Amino acid sequence: MLKIKNLEATSSAGPDEEPMCAGQALGFPLQSELGFTSIENVTLDVFRCICDVYATASAQCWEVAIRFAEEHLGAVDGPLLVARVTALMRALRFERGTGFSYLSVGCRHVSPDELTVTGLLKAARTGDRLAFEKGIALLLNNGQATERTRLAVRCLVDTQMQHSVPQPEQTAEFESQTVQALYLH
Repeated sequence: MLKIKNLEATSSAGPDEEPMCAGQALGFPLQSELGFTSIENVTLDVFRCICDVYATASAQCWEVAIRFAEEHLGAVDGPLLVARVTALMRALRFERGTGFSYLSVGCRHVSPDELTVTGLLKAARTGDRLAFEKGIALLLNNGQATERTRLAVRCLVDTQMQHSVPQPEQTAEFESQTVQALYLH
């Protein structure tokens, strides 16, 4: 797993400017530009925490994930989301042939691997089978495809859908962005 660490500000950043993060330095898109819903943002930050658990072997990251999810989804659904994200991460660790790049919790940018995960989840939520299968292939990076990742994605999507409000106008626009993102990888 490859964590893309935040970079410190260099002399180019003035006192009123924010320091440049790794996502910005690498030209990764902003979450706000991708039109993520609140449940997608929560899921992304929980996913980043779980990536940190595996990268650092620190239980503190696990606690942060649960606390963050509980703050946004409640005492019952928060830990359930963390469990479902963990199931997806375990499936990826088993089936994916390569590492996984992710950014720090709270970073406003999205790495290519994170974008693939969010695009796959979006395809599953909207029932787009073609995008779902392409997303699985991209996410597994031609790894060993079994039902484990598919099942983990579907279970996570079931949890997400309990906290999403469909917005038809935004959905069509974001779906076109997601499809483009999947094809660009």
